[in-house]
Amino acid sequence: MAGTATNAARVATVLVGLALITLGISIQAGGTEPPIPELARWESQMLSFGQVHCASVTQLLSLEQLFWAIEYDAGRVYYQIADYTGDPFWSTCGQLAEAVYRDQYVLPINGGAAGHVNYTTGLRMDYRHTGQVASQQAAVLLSQNAAYAKDGTPLEWTRSADFSREVAFAVLSYINAEALGEPPRQRRVDLVTQAYDHMDQWFVRFAWPGPWEQNPVETNRLAPFMVGLTAHTLIRDWEQTGDPRLIPALRRAADWLWSNAWIPSAEAMWYEFPDQEQLCCQASGAAPDLNLLIAPIYAFLYRQTGEMQYRDRGDQIFAGGVRNAWLGGAKQFDQNYWWSFDYVRWRLGP
Repeated sequence: MAGTATNAARVATVLVGLALITLGISIQAGGTEPPIPELARWESQMLSFGQVHCASVTQLLSLEQLFWAIEYDAGRVYYQIADYTGDPFWSTCGQLAEAVYRDQYVLPINGGAAGHVNYTTGLRMDYRHTGQVASQQAAVLLSQNAAYAKDGTPLEWTRSADFSREVAFAVLSYINAEALGEPPRQRRVDLVTQAYDHMDQWFVRFAWPGPWEQNPVETNRLAPFMVGLTAHTLIRDWEQTGDPRLIPALRRAADWLWSNAWIPSAEAMWYEFPDQEQLCCQASGAAPDLNLLIAPIYAFLYRQTGEMQYRDRGDQIFAGGVRNAWLGGAKQFDQNYWWSFDYVRWRLGP
């Protein structure tokens, strides 16, 4: 890693570049869209906190500590920053993160990762940026051997939306594996259908405990950020298939969450309902750290429907997250920049 002075100079250079990039985006949008609130802060925090967390990958020693530094696919986050800024410094950070995840975790276990840490997008991006064949191999192994991704795994095991994250990451691993040359699999189709059923458990059947319960319980809670993870995967699938189930499912989710989970005074959604730490049934507190896992749903709906309510609600969620999220932890930083780049892209259009 470069010394402190070098890194500071590098950040200053990138900040200037970001100003130009932001200007370029505004021009590209034709001046028809109002500015995204707190975009400049989102950009500056991306650089300042990102630099700190990138450096931590070289400073921490145990595998457990290193894994905390790359949780929620740090390689993906750093490569997105590299693409956004054009600064190769962030590609180096991506390579550092993948060297930990790929070489110290995925390859030694032949891709047999736990389902909630099945991170293939960073590996796919590493292969695109560097040509590193080991990253291609690791992504494919995860799509074949990670928990709940393996062909033949009973679908009943992930029927409940309690496993929505595992299903979302498994489907994403199939999409990434196909992009890396692997053939399509029937299991992708099956798990996409299951992910839509998770959305129905939350927003159609209301099959979770609490005052909104309308059917026998199928899942223990509703967590808005988990909805965001499922929505992300379903959008990625829709980008290739045009699945007509997507827009209605996202509308139901976005409308219900805004009406029932949004806490205006906190500028955030509640973390979950019911709060798993208390007797049933009440909501947990606000979780602004997770706003940016939810906001892209609204920007996507705005871009697809043209309805201003989704733009305006998305802007409030985005701005609240940028202002109030704690970014001192690598996991929280990665969650905030996991797909908020899509928010910016969809929000500004075209």
